Amino acid sequence: MSVKDKIIFGVLVVLIVVAGYFQYMATNMIARMDELNKNDAEHVDVVHNEFREDLRKLNLQFIGRGKHLQKAQQDIIANTKYIEYVTDSLGNAIQEVQYNLDELDRMVAKQFANVEDDIQDLTESFNRERRRSKSERAEIKQTITAMQSEIKALNDKVFGVPEEEKDKK
Repeated sequence: MSVKDKIIFGVLVVLIVVAGYFQYMATNMIARMDELNKNDAEHVDVVHNEFREDLRKLNLQFIGRGKHLQKAQQDIIANTKYIEYVTDSLGNAIQEVQYNLDELDRMVAKQFANVEDDIQDLTESFNRERRRSKSERAEIKQTITAMQSEIKALNDKVFGVPEEEKDKK
């Protein structure tokens, strides 16, 4: 045997060993897949049986509940009608409140206008009265000054204060 034959024989042995290993792995995987498929089938049957049992219980619970459903439907219709009635009542009440607010606004605006007119009239009256009081005060001051002058003149005549002393004062 030559070296070339030995190498080919060695490679052939390695390939056979690798093929055997892959065959062993594939056999193990197939066995594991069979076991998983079997467990999956059992689990699916259990889940389906549980689902069917739960569905059967629900169907039994809902048998005879037609009366309850009809009552609930009637209650819903009655509630809807009541909501419509209350909505209409609230709409009317809102319109009435809006009308009252508008009327109040008009009344308040009119009263403010009247108050402003009254304030203007009072201001004008106060200004007239102030001017009249000023003029009266000025007249009184003028009258007092004139009276003082006359009293002094009378005192001079009665008591005879000479003209020289008048000039000094």
